[in-house]
Amino acid sequence: MDSFHRLFPYVWPYRKRLYVSIVLGFFVAAFWGMNLTVAFPIVKVLLERKNLHEYVDETLLESSENEAKFAEILTKVDSEITQLERDGVPTGDQNYVSLLSKRANAQSKIAEYQRSQYQFHWVQCYLMPIVPRNEFQTFSWLVIVLLIATAVKGVLVFFQDYLVGSVAESAVMGVRKDLLDKTLKLDYQTLSVEGHSGLMARFTYDAEQLSQGISLLGGRMIREPLKCLACMVLALIVNWRLTLLSLIFIPVLGFILARFGKMLKRASGRMMDSMSQIYKVLDETFAGLKVVIGYNNADHHKGHFKKQYDSYYSKAMKVLRIDSAAKPTLELLGLIALFMALVPGAYLVLRGKTEIYGIKLSADVMSPAKLSLLYAMLAGMLDPCRKLSSSFSRLKRSSAAIDRIFFLIDKESLISEPLKPVPLARHQKSIEFKDISFRYSTTNPKLQRGLVLEHVDLKVKAGEVIAIVGQNGCGKSTLVNLLPRYFDPDAGDVLIDGISIKDVTTADLRSQVGIVTQETILFDDTILENIRYGTQGATREQAEEAARQAHVMPIIHTMPQGFDTVLGDKGKDLSGGQRQRIALARVILRNPAILILDEATSAADPESETLIHETLKEFVKGRTTFMISHTMSQSLLDFVTRIVVMENGKVVATGTHAQLLELSPVYNRLFNSASRVITNQKSKAA
Repeated sequence: MDSFHRLFPYVWPYRKRLYVSIVLGFFVAAFWGMNLTVAFPIVKVLLERKNLHEYVDETLLESSENEAKFAEILTKVDSEITQLERDGVPTGDQNYVSLLSKRANAQSKIAEYQRSQYQFHWVQCYLMPIVPRNEFQTFSWLVIVLLIATAVKGVLVFFQDYLVGSVAESAVMGVRKDLLDKTLKLDYQTLSVEGHSGLMARFTYDAEQLSQGISLLGGRMIREPLKCLACMVLALIVNWRLTLLSLIFIPVLGFILARFGKMLKRASGRMMDSMSQIYKVLDETFAGLKVVIGYNNADHHKGHFKKQYDSYYSKAMKVLRIDSAAKPTLELLGLIALFMALVPGAYLVLRGKTEIYGIKLSADVMSPAKLSLLYAMLAGMLDPCRKLSSSFSRLKRSSAAIDRIFFLIDKESLISEPLKPVPLARHQKSIEFKDISFRYSTTNPKLQRGLVLEHVDLKVKAGEVIAIVGQNGCGKSTLVNLLPRYFDPDAGDVLIDGISIKDVTTADLRSQVGIVTQETILFDDTILENIRYGTQGATREQAEEAARQAHVMPIIHTMPQGFDTVLGDKGKDLSGGQRQRIALARVILRNPAILILDEATSAADPESETLIHETLKEFVKGRTTFMISHTMSQSLLDFVTRIVVMENGKVVATGTHAQLLELSPVYNRLFNSASRVITNQKSKAA
């Protein structure tokens, strides 16, 4: 229960269903206790061979006679007390105190027998007329009553579980919505550390464990304790002294449950972490199916999956061992508690006594039927405890799932919104990277990388087209990813028109930025909606115009439903160049003041690349553009105004193509290497 309080806001809107569930739980408990009381008349009929009508009549007569006997005793004691008062005996005298004790005992007995007469008079008037006098018919009648009561109890349990299940699903839906909302508000770096697999595990496996926990809390965890309580009350009525002997084990049970609970929660948390790793292996395998199949390397992934699953299996078996040890331990303690009352009770019945070693354990001599009823009540207490112990591990897994889910919900984004945001007009002056240093964070300090960017200074005038070139890993993409605040630098600042981007809202900032990434992202929606993605309120005509500018129309003409064709998962049926042209149409429709092209033609064929460059040549006019590339082609050089060369996280040179060929060995090497590759490709094509 330590973590379940976090679910209160999600369950509260559905509290009426829970109230009904609690009421149903009381009825279930009442029927449970009533069913077990059938043990008493059955023993009377089968073992003692007594007619229930005769038993009721005899009990009434016996109660009346006992009441009369104690009434006589009370009259005699009252007269003796009156005589002592006349003789002036002080109230502290031993005889006086003894007589007062006898009077109190007689009054208590009279009240007890009066209650018994009232109860059995009610039974005689309202129940006995429908009870057969024949012993076998009585037994059959009891069986039918038991079956009907059990059926009614089953119907009540069904409705309770249904109501609680609806609350669980509704609450988990709310948790998932909040989890998604918080996830989308977190910064890209934090989400990258969590990974797709870790996020998916929380939305699927962890959320399912959470749903089971809510169902248990609202259903079985309400119903079973009430059943146990009903049997406890009835057992106390039958013989409170023997019942208390059983209850002395409750503190021991509580202590053992707490110990097992801590171990189960820790083990369950590690098991869920391991499940996230399995999700990661599957995600990598299915995302890279072409490579897996093409390299005939399925065995590698099967081996990796087996390794992670073996790790999960080991952790799951630890949970199972703890759970398996808890169940028989708690059941054994429950039986010991049962025998603590049953053994002394059996002794009292067999010997016809009311005390053991001078300790009074029964008000009067117990009959076998009464002992059977006590046993039934204590066994009725044991069964709910057994069911609760079987649910204990699931409850602890749910608790661990809550911790994992709310760890992410509680996580603060590394990208903070300003308390007093500064309005940002459309960019028209400059963009400046000022003494930027940055390193990627990691959850494992041993895997911490060095600085990806180190004291980078770069100033860009509005309207410039800047090409950033360099080898892989030199920091090109990281630098431009600071502009939309995917990350914030560890040191330094980024200024747009002299305003720090940390002083404006991310929504205001990103509304001015358009991005075409190296890995083109398309969604499982129509071509039209993919183009309109990120531009709220754009009309179909505007989207079609953007498609024409990006040379998407030839693609549209080949589609069965044109603009309304659904692309499928990530646009997998399109070529890389086609996907990039659609992504370009998306950014054209957005009309950003700042354009980021991260290897925007990396997946395009020469024809698509030429078309994209033709589009960009017109589109970049009047907006500041950052193009990331390994090398420069002639079609790019036609509209690039300046080239920035990066190496090892630093800007090592800036200038025009001609200037850099003359002054920068790094750029010279990059350009000449790319030229040789292009020449070789043309030769092979020829």
